Amino acid sequence: MVNLVIVSHSAQLGEGVGELARQMLMGGSCKLAVAAGIDDPQNPIGTDPIKVMEAIESVSDADHVLVMMDIGSALLSAETALDLLDPSIAAKVRLCAAPLVEGTLAATVSAATGAGIDKVISDAMNALDAKREQLGLPSPFEANNATAPFSVHDSEARSLSVVIKNRHGLHVRPASRLVATLSAFNADMLLEKNGKCVTPDSLNQIALLQIRCNDTLRLIAKGEQADEALTAFKQLAAENFGDSLEESGPGIPEHLPPDPVTGIAFCYAPVLPDITSITATSPQEEQQRLRAAIRLTLDDLSELTALAEEKYSADLAAIFSGHHTLLDDPELDDMASAFILHQHYSAEAAWQNVMSDLREQYHHLDDAYLQARYIDIDDLLHRTLRHLSGIKVQMPLFTRPTIVLTENIFPSTVLQLNPQFVKGIALSAGSEMSHSALIAREMGIGWLCQQGESVSTLKTGEMITLDISTRRILRSE
Repeated sequence: MVNLVIVSHSAQLGEGVGELARQMLMGGSCKLAVAAGIDDPQNPIGTDPIKVMEAIESVSDADHVLVMMDIGSALLSAETALDLLDPSIAAKVRLCAAPLVEGTLAATVSAATGAGIDKVISDAMNALDAKREQLGLPSPFEANNATAPFSVHDSEARSLSVVIKNRHGLHVRPASRLVATLSAFNADMLLEKNGKCVTPDSLNQIALLQIRCNDTLRLIAKGEQADEALTAFKQLAAENFGDSLEESGPGIPEHLPPDPVTGIAFCYAPVLPDITSITATSPQEEQQRLRAAIRLTLDDLSELTALAEEKYSADLAAIFSGHHTLLDDPELDDMASAFILHQHYSAEAAWQNVMSDLREQYHHLDDAYLQARYIDIDDLLHRTLRHLSGIKVQMPLFTRPTIVLTENIFPSTVLQLNPQFVKGIALSAGSEMSHSALIAREMGIGWLCQQGESVSTLKTGEMITLDISTRRILRSE
């Protein structure tokens, strides 16, 4: 048996979808619960993870609970609710990416007939098929290619296929090299993997193709400089898209410092802007504010790129060059503008919604290396929010051997540490595969992550040792 939970920013929308779904139950035993809106009369639009948790608990007397969500923070609240739930209940929960209204109705009908969780999810995900057929619209695959500059079957188009040899696939840095290279040619182009096509001018779309080592990637090109673009694509692939940093092994660069590393603990809590309002009085002014903040962030990334190349290596510089390409994406601006113009969001709230959605797309990829890139999105999000709020953030100037302790740490923060004094970084969360970890090791800074509560028990000023080989934090005598 499968029960459902509906999560929406709007209480009225959530209850409306719930009422529609209950009319579809046809006497079946499927239960429905709604967690929608927040208890704030001034700003009722939003989602509350506690409400989501309680809604899941109320229908947890089933084999599975399927959570249907609308956009933005609904997904974040659902994920937070999973962390708050008793593990035995959380294990039953599945989050569904189907459209809220159609997906919920289809899932309700399927669950009411006694279908298993996989069938219910499949029916929800395919809920728009009947509407497309009735309206004479193309299938999802055809619709995806309908916005392409040309058809993949165009007789004038040429193509070239390569096998990706990069150890971790075509992630942010090599993908940004691809975007930059192909942008120089006067040609219409598509990148294709396993039948799915994207235009190679969006780093985010390329990254989300999940192009892995040994995958076949095809460039299809048409136009005046199509042949030149294909030749450049072939050359890039032969050079592994400029990705040389990882050739020595999976995340174990030559510069790993000797074990152990000892220093004075410094508990780092980054200052993050407080977003209190989603209402903008002037959409045009909010758009201008956001675009100005993005320009400042792009300037920051150019400076970080230059700093990395000057002090360390071209490989580290490529990380921040990749961030520049990722942020300088018209699609992100378009999505944020839509929130500002149509939902009257402030610049801060619009940008947080757009970047949080992108972050979650990375976080839910099934490739661990690509998944770890979510911290890069967080880095860009918070840097832009700080420009919007005017908050200036600067780490202290350390004068003695120090170990930085925190939950997680941005790549740009690591780059700006002085390895002469910062000897190690220990995180309660984080990833061995993150760019933050890669940068720290290249700089000769010891790195430990996923240390959990052992980090929160330490205080600034304590003398501690990171035993890298045993992955432990030790209090020094």
